[in-house]
Amino acid sequence: MTHKKTFHLLLLVIFFAGCSVNKNLSKKNDALKFSVLIVNGQNNHNWEIGSETMTQILEGSNLFSVNIATSPEKGEDMSNFKPNFSDYDVVVMDYNGDEWCDETKTSFINYVRNGGGLFILHAADNSFPKWKEYNQIIGLGGWGKRNEKDGPYIYWQDGKIVRDNSPGKGGGHGKQHEYVITTREQEHPIMKGLPGEWFHAQDELYHGLRGPAEHMTIKENSQSNI
Repeated sequence: MTHKKTFHLLLLVIFFAGCSVNKNLSKKNDALKFSVLIVNGQNNHNWEIGSETMTQILEGSNLFSVNIATSPEKGEDMSNFKPNFSDYDVVVMDYNGDEWCDETKTSFINYVRNGGGLFILHAADNSFPKWKEYNQIIGLGGWGKRNEKDGPYIYWQDGKIVRDNSPGKGGGHGKQHEYVITTREQEHPIMKGLPGEWFHAQDELYHGLRGPAEHMTIKENSQSNI
């Protein structure tokens, strides 16, 4: 497994643990495991291997049961792709592809509005650049011809969060490298237990994401070591 996939899956488990704390739930047997739906089928990364690995890690923790919703291939009819989001505690978006039909979009929005958990995995933040509600949900996205019309850049500078509305494209990353992660809110359920600073293995470090950036809390700041 690559460092990148390992790191993202570590955050995935931490995120779900945070969801558990927030909901104040106790699930002690197989019938009460947290139900997870992985949405895949189109991506610029190998979603087959990613979903298999995620399933092994999540089910191996004995905290989660996992199902998978796989979309039609790129360019095929999407009208019958209608996952039952409301059946799950958490949806994992490992999808970066064609638009969903209106019924599926409405179902997804209602699921989130009604308190459903959502985890955006890696390239899923590139999905649906023209879908207003999706971009409001994820806060920041990249690529997909995103630019200043989609919202500001967000970054940490001189001890504060900066909202930068200057013109420019959204989304990028340099050559994979090692860097330091600084945890800004150590008591947040998602971040609790992580060191104040920790060294990240070689990975893609996203930058220049843009979006509505509403109701966000900046929990991490990363700084390159090279």
